[in-house]
Amino acid sequence: MKPALLQFLRLARHRPGKAAVIAFWYATRRRVRARGQLADALAQLPFSLKYWTECCAREDYDRLRALPRNAQSQCALTVHVHVERHGIDTASAAVASVLGQSWPHWQLIITATDDASAPDLARLLQDARVRLLSPPFQSYGRAFAATLAEAATRYIVPLQPGCSLPSHALLAYAGHIALLAEVDDPILYGDQGVAGGGDDGSGTWFKPEWDRDLALAQDFVSAACALPVITARQAVNAIAEDCSARTSVYGLLLHSIGVGARFEHLRRLTALAPAEHWCHPCTARIATLNSLPLPDKGVVAVAGPFGTAKIRWPLPAPEPLVSIVIPTRDRVELLQTCVDGVLAHTRYANFEIIIADNGSEESATLAYMAAIAKDPRVRVVAWPYAYNYSAINNFAVTHARGEYLCLLNNDIEIIDGEWLGELMRHACREGIGAVGARLLYPDRSIQHAGVVVGMGNAAGHAHRALPEGDPGYFAHALVAREATAVTAACLVVSRKAYDAVGGLDETNLKIAYNDVDFCLKLKAAGLRNIYAPDAVLIHHESKSRGLDMAPEHLARYLEELAVLQARWDTKTFQDPTHHPALDRSSEVYRTP
Repeated sequence: MKPALLQFLRLARHRPGKAAVIAFWYATRRRVRARGQLADALAQLPFSLKYWTECCAREDYDRLRALPRNAQSQCALTVHVHVERHGIDTASAAVASVLGQSWPHWQLIITATDDASAPDLARLLQDARVRLLSPPFQSYGRAFAATLAEAATRYIVPLQPGCSLPSHALLAYAGHIALLAEVDDPILYGDQGVAGGGDDGSGTWFKPEWDRDLALAQDFVSAACALPVITARQAVNAIAEDCSARTSVYGLLLHSIGVGARFEHLRRLTALAPAEHWCHPCTARIATLNSLPLPDKGVVAVAGPFGTAKIRWPLPAPEPLVSIVIPTRDRVELLQTCVDGVLAHTRYANFEIIIADNGSEESATLAYMAAIAKDPRVRVVAWPYAYNYSAINNFAVTHARGEYLCLLNNDIEIIDGEWLGELMRHACREGIGAVGARLLYPDRSIQHAGVVVGMGNAAGHAHRALPEGDPGYFAHALVAREATAVTAACLVVSRKAYDAVGGLDETNLKIAYNDVDFCLKLKAAGLRNIYAPDAVLIHHESKSRGLDMAPEHLARYLEELAVLQARWDTKTFQDPTHHPALDRSSEVYRTP
C-alpha cells in the first residue's frame, strides 16, 4: 500500500467528511488541489508515532522490493547482543525484538560475560540465524571484537543493554544501505523511542542531523546505530586494549569521530530504550572522552547536567582582541548597565568596546558616553541617521581593531564574568562561524537557546520561555551544539568571516531577521554556527527600540519577513537541528 493511500485512509478514519471532499477532487482529476488539501488536513491531525513508523516502513520496503533478490541479501545486517552478568531477562527481550523484525535478512550473534548464562541462552537459539559465541568474554570490547570477526555482513547493529529493536528497525537500516555506494560507508543512526511508550510519540527522541559538537557533549548515537563492519574493526584495532574507550560503543564512535568518519541520520525509529537512558550518569563517558584524545589539542571534558559532558575548548595564547560593538540611542540606564557590566565583570581581558551612537539627545546619555569614553578600552562613534540596525553595526565594525567581533545589544546585562571567554572558546576553533549565548529574560526564563530556521515559516528561538535550569528537548538547551542561526543580541564571529559574507544586510533587512540571514550566509560559506549555553546573560528584549509587531512597525516587519522567506525559502526549510516530526509552530519542541 502506497504512503499516500495510507495517509488518505488515516484521514478518512479521523475526518471522513474532509476525506470525501478530497476524494471528489481527486476523482474529477483536480489532483493538485486534492494533494494540497490532503497535506493541510493531515497537518491538523494529532501526531501518531505508529502511523509515522508505518509510512516510513512502507517507503523502505518499496525501495528494497525493487532490488533484485541477490541485492536484497546484500542489505543484510548483523545484530550483536551481549549478556551481562544476571542480565538474561534483558537479553531475552532484545533477542525477541530481533526475531520479530519485518526485514528477514539478518544474523544475530550473542555473547556473554560468564558461563552461567549459557544454559539460559540455549533456549534463544531456535532460529538458524542466531549464533552464540563461546563465553565468557571479560569485557564488552572483547565480545564485540569477536563478533566483528564473525560478522558476514556490511553493517552491524550493536544492541545496547536494556534496549530492543522496534519491528521495522532493520528494515530502516536496510532501506538506507540500499541507497549507498559500496565505498566509504557512513555510520548510521536513527531516532529513539521509549520501551512501552505511547502512540503519541511522547518520550520519543526525534534526533537532529549529524552534529559533531552535540555528539561530544551527549551520546545521542550509540543506542540506535548501525556501524559499517570495516569501520568498526578499524576502531577496535586502533584503540589500546587497556583504554576505557574499548569497553563501549560510544568509545568506538568517538574514535570514528576523531578520524573523520561520516555519520548519517535516518529519520526512522531504530531503537527502544528505557526512558532514563538518555540522561544516565556519564562518569564512564567523561573518562572515555579524556582517554581518547581527539585531533583538537588541549580539549578537556567535564561532567555537565543531565548526563551530558561539557567540552572545554582551549583559548589561544595570547588571547585575540575582541571588538564589542554596542549600538545605542539614549536609554542611558540600559547602556550603563550593559557597558559597566562588560568593563567590570568580563574576565576575558583583551577586548575593546565600540559604542555606536544612533543620535542620542538626552543630556544624561551624552554625559555618560563622554565619561566612559575616557576609559582606553571604550570608543564612541556616531551614526546620526535613521535607525537601521544592520547599517549601524556594519559602520561600527569599520572602526573595530579586533580579530574577532562581538555584536552586543545595549539591553544586555552581564551576570557571569565568563561569558565572553565561553563564546571565544568556540569562535577560535577552525571552521566556526557565529557563536551565540544562552540569553535569559529578567525572570530567568529562556529567551534564546539557538534559532531554528523554518519554525513558524520564518525562524524561532528554541526552548523559549522554559525555566533557566530546564533541560529543554533532551538537554539541548544546556549543551553546546550546532545551531542553524543565533541571535545578534549577543554574537561572536571572526572579522574575517564577517567581511567574507558582507556583514549584515543593511538594504533589505534593516531591523528584523538580519542576524538569521547573516548566520545562513555563514553556513552557506561552509562555516558552522554554535550555540554556547555556558555563556549566560540577561536580555531585556527590545526595551530600547520596541517590538516588531507594534502597529507602527508592522508593515516594515512584514516586508523584511517576506525577504527572509523568499531568500531562504523558510516556508519549507527543514532545519537540520529540528526533526520534521516535531511541530514547526512551537518553540518548545513537541510533536504536533
